[in-house]
Amino acid sequence: MESIPRYKKVEAIFLGILVPLALVGYTIYFVAQSEAVFWGRSSTVIYHGTAAYFVSLLWFGVSALMLGHFLFRPYRLLAPSRHKIFMWSSALFVVAGLASAVVLV
Repeated sequence: MESIPRYKKVEAIFLGILVPLALVGYTIYFVAQSEAVFWGRSSTVIYHGTAAYFVSLLWFGVSALMLGHFLFRPYRLLAPSRHKIFMWSSALFVVAGLASAVVLV
């Protein structure tokens, strides 16, 4: 196995583990209160009720994409076909969350 540079290791720790965990924790905190936050260009929209659950898919998808890109890809923790499936399903969560954020305004 090839040696992974130090900056890739630091990148994997921060952008592949810590930031996605913080984003998931923040999202779970709001979802427990039946709320979700969407940050737009210069405004913040807070969704309540069932709309919050759909919009929270956006943030769960973003954190999964970060996990897949910064941790799973360089360390090859998943087979290439499983990594591709993981990334596509995460992207579908992002698209579903964005679509619900736009439609449920």
